[in-house]
Amino acid sequence: MKNKDLLEQQKFRDEFIAQMAHEIKNNLSIMTSLSGVLLSEKLGSINQNQKERIQRIYSMAMQVNSLVKDVVSYQRLGLEQIHLDKQHYKIDELCKDALIKIEPFSISRKVTVNANIDPVRIFCDYNKILEVLVNLLLNAIKFSNPNTAVTLSASSDGQNILFEVIDQGIGIQESEQEKIFDMFYQVKKTQADVFGSGLGLAICKTLVESHGGKIWVRSKIGEGSTFSFTIPQRKKLT
Repeated sequence: MKNKDLLEQQKFRDEFIAQMAHEIKNNLSIMTSLSGVLLSEKLGSINQNQKERIQRIYSMAMQVNSLVKDVVSYQRLGLEQIHLDKQHYKIDELCKDALIKIEPFSISRKVTVNANIDPVRIFCDYNKILEVLVNLLLNAIKFSNPNTAVTLSASSDGQNILFEVIDQGIGIQESEQEKIFDMFYQVKKTQADVFGSGLGLAICKTLVESHGGKIWVRSKIGEGSTFSFTIPQRKKLT
């Protein structure tokens, strides 16, 4: 097959995937919006049994939406070199945006999210680091038990900004901790309702390293996990 034909097929495939992802995300947005309205009881009161089932619908829709985002991000990273539009931003605004995005999911999973953010600036591609933060926070919430907490912290040592997402979840086996950032790798599940694409952490690693940073995890089974990453080049606010 000629190169021209291959390029045309690839273009068609990419457009098809993009269109399908768009349609799926639209329908998921409708599902989460309707579930949110029902949970607010603006259309009438619901009992606890009904509430728990609606919350589960909401939670599953959020997880599927995360899978779709991972697939689209993976396709994008695989097709082109990463272009970074790096500027200086206030780190508290970046973290605030991430917390707003994950708030509905944390509520549906009954997980509290806390934040401890230093007043520093970060030199980065805003949307890409936001994607990393959202991905790590969603992952932490997904593997957490109800009525536990997840903490997002960000601090500067004068050379790098250190981000940490700390959960009190199920933990990760030591033998798996070096593998979880590999493409398509998934940790052994100990919760029946936890699933993923095996892409999210690999995408995080790619985006962090494209900024010259590093990402790693510390974890103990039954005690939770701490996902950390660094981004260089930042300034103290004056």
